[in-house]
Amino acid sequence: MKMKRKQDLEMDVDMTPMIDCVFLLLIFFMCVASMSKVDMTPELELPVAPKAAVPEDLRARGVINILPLGSLTGSGEEVTEQKPFMVSGSLVDDRGLKAAIGERLKAEPELRVYMRIDRNADFKLVRRAIKACAEVGVFDVIFGSFQSSGGG
Repeated sequence: MKMKRKQDLEMDVDMTPMIDCVFLLLIFFMCVASMSKVDMTPELELPVAPKAAVPEDLRARGVINILPLGSLTGSGEEVTEQKPFMVSGSLVDDRGLKAAIGERLKAEPELRVYMRIDRNADFKLVRRAIKACAEVGVFDVIFGSFQSSGGG
C-alpha cells in the first residue's frame, strides 16, 4: 500500500508590515530633522572661544542673528543701521525685534534667547539687541561661538 506523504508547509515571512514601518520611520526622522533646524544664518562668522559649549537645547531658544553693517544676507538684502537684526530669516529693526520676541514670549513664557553675533559686528548692535530683550522681559540670553582647538 502506497502512503501519501504530507506536504511540508512552507513558512513565509510577510515583509509588508516591516517595509511599512521602515517608511514610517524614514518619514518621521525627515520631519524631525526639518523641525529641529535652528534659525542659523550661514553667512555669519562666529567668534572663537576656548571654553565654548553647545547649549543643551537650541530649539527651545529664540534665535537672533546679528550681522556686520554693510554685509549682505543670503537673500541679497543689505544689513543697515536701521535693520541690523535677523529673526526668522528677515531683517528687522529694534521695534520689529521687540515684536518678534514678544510674540514668541506669549507662546513660550519661559523663553530663552540664543544670540549669534558675527565676529565683525559692532558691539552697539549687541547692546541694542540685549536692551530689546530686556524691555520685552527676556533675561536669559546666551551667545554663540565656535570652540577653538587650542586650549588657550
